[in-house]
Amino acid sequence: MRSRVAIVSSFTLDSIDGRKCIGGPAYYSTVALLHYCSDDILLVGPAGRVHEVFAERVGARLIPTSREVPLFELRYVGGRGDRVVRLARSGGEISISSRTLEGLRGSLIIVSPVYREVSIPTLRGLRGVAGLLALDIQGLVRETGVNGVVRNRWDPRVYEAVKLADVVHADLSEAPTPSDAVTAAELLSRRSRGVVMVSMGASGLIAVRSGEAVYVPALPDIEGDATGTGDILLSIAAYELSRGEEWLTAIARGAAAAGLKVGRGRPPWFSRHEVEVLAVKLLGKLRLL
Repeated sequence: MRSRVAIVSSFTLDSIDGRKCIGGPAYYSTVALLHYCSDDILLVGPAGRVHEVFAERVGARLIPTSREVPLFELRYVGGRGDRVVRLARSGGEISISSRTLEGLRGSLIIVSPVYREVSIPTLRGLRGVAGLLALDIQGLVRETGVNGVVRNRWDPRVYEAVKLADVVHADLSEAPTPSDAVTAAELLSRRSRGVVMVSMGASGLIAVRSGEAVYVPALPDIEGDATGTGDILLSIAAYELSRGEEWLTAIARGAAAAGLKVGRGRPPWFSRHEVEVLAVKLLGKLRLL
């Protein structure tokens, strides 16, 4: 049986300000899509027993590629969602068999590495079967420094991954020019096949497609835990694009979903109706650049 949506990523074990929980793009993307669509979801990546229980509970199919799950410690500082991330334990590499690849043919495939677990050859294999390939570059630019603290360092080789994707997301801190979101989005867009989003937290995001750059604001007056918002933005926007939705509408819906998650501590973070209504308001505030 083929899956309409495949999430190729790591589950993680996270300690957020001392509170332990499961996390990672595999978790946040799955929960977001479960409350947004009725499509089958397939998860491919490192997973432990607690993650298997989660997948069983929500009805997602899981193909674990390793039992070695990354362990991150996250500590928020200040009032703007800034955080310090420490990698306490790295996870296993994601390797996908030819049989699994064939089962993904025609699917929306969302690839969201957390720390160097997805290789360029693996991405090429996914590109060959994907109906639409979405990529978050977060785990491609991360490295660890003193005491395992995670920092971002742009590597020009990441452009090879960007070339393979139809939708690309990066936080500004992960981008080739981390002080200029417009330039960063344009640089990524020149190498991409389609849509690029560079997010700036509470300041909104820059989106570029075919040379057209647009500023998309964030939902106003939202405070809370921003963990997983990039994963939610990408998964909802990519889902809408895979259904043929107009690109700015798709991005606005992703931004609305991400904003609602920040303001709500526990899932469900939103309903599809809420996202669609708030996205219309965001579309009214877009600014061409």
